[in-house]
Amino acid sequence: MMPPNDNLLTISVIGKPKGNVPLELFKAIRERGGEVEDCRIAQIGDRLCANLLVSGNWSTLGRLETALPGIAEKLELQVRYERCEARPFNPDFRPYAAEVIAPQEPNLLVNILEFFQHQDVVVMEISTQKYASTYTGAEMVSVQMVLHVPVSQHPQALRESFMDLCDDLNADGMLDPIKT
Repeated sequence: MMPPNDNLLTISVIGKPKGNVPLELFKAIRERGGEVEDCRIAQIGDRLCANLLVSGNWSTLGRLETALPGIAEKLELQVRYERCEARPFNPDFRPYAAEVIAPQEPNLLVNILEFFQHQDVVVMEISTQKYASTYTGAEMVSVQMVLHVPVSQHPQALRESFMDLCDDLNADGMLDPIKT
């Protein structure tokens, strides 16, 4: 949990994964007194994509903002950064995890996202990956999501509706609360 007096900087990076980009970024942040509060780093296609949330006092983040263009040039990265606020807490929602495994179909993600939108469920994170089935060679997709479900939403009714959607999409699905 971040101290309330810390300032926040969000940093987005994209580039070819040469060397150890995550290590170099983390070292550059620590050398200037910043602390990584949250990050997502993944290779997508032939590019490394990173999103980081860095905390520190005003001067720490100023030093980091000044240094980021040089760091990006040295590591051959594109970088964008912006001051931001902490994610607000919302006790009107419960965290849920959803997973769908389905045959690859162009409208799959749209159908899933429209379903949750109609249920007033907020999709906070989404990760997808296409793959060929080891056993059949069929094109498949795996979808993982973190959701915020309104506390007013009846869990069993939502789960049953979600399972009906999965049946309609010829998919296997799971929807469970995230236990923290």
